[in-house]
Amino acid sequence: MSDGDPLGVAELVAAVEGCARVLDLGCGTGRLTIPLAARGADVTGLDSNPRQLDELARRANAQHVVLRAVESDMEAPLPFADGAFDAATSRLSLMIAGDPATTLREAARVVRPGGTLATAVWAAASANPWFDEPRAAVGVALGPERAAFARAFGRLGSLRELEAVHEAAGLQAVQGRVLSAPLRPGSAAEHWEHLTSSIGHFRRIAESLSPDEADALEAEVERRLERFRDGPGLVIPRAMLIVTARVGAAG
Repeated sequence: MSDGDPLGVAELVAAVEGCARVLDLGCGTGRLTIPLAARGADVTGLDSNPRQLDELARRANAQHVVLRAVESDMEAPLPFADGAFDAATSRLSLMIAGDPATTLREAARVVRPGGTLATAVWAAASANPWFDEPRAAVGVALGPERAAFARAFGRLGSLRELEAVHEAAGLQAVQGRVLSAPLRPGSAAEHWEHLTSSIGHFRRIAESLSPDEADALEAEVERRLERFRDGPGLVIPRAMLIVTARVGAAG
């Protein structure tokens, strides 16, 4: 497993390189926000979850990074003036928006004409068996109701669909690409440990298991991931979609 930045962070940071004022929508605990600020941008992170913002502040302080955190819903009118930013980013938040085009249109409002919007979402679940197969294993071993989480995973998961949403928002010079970066755990057990230590959905599942349930789930995860065996370890596909676009002139 990589100890570097989460997938897509480096690409999104590069997409807004040179932009002085950056808004990070749905910032969560700052996996993208902090690297943006560390590169010298004046960064505002926006999220509706105050606990996430508290963790963002703690992590930023620990890394001696200065940024601004705003509690607000990215699906509501944003509390910023027109053209207040040079760029806006969104990593893994657009896929949960009820009306992604409207969310992007409002983000474009607060970015100056000619500014950049850069978005990343997971590709379709079928292109991400690192996540989808363990979730399916939960459904088999524990019942479908226990696997009814992260339903937005893979939404907007085709490149054309994601590009079309940006175009529907009135953005210009829309360009998308697929970022592929397979995971290479040594075993199914190692992969499950990675999921439960880094993703809250899987951590909560793991914490709720009886010994018999844990054994059944471990066996099902191992069975489902065996098809990705490559020598002594596993190579499990992982794919993210990244789109960059420009804000057109007002009016």
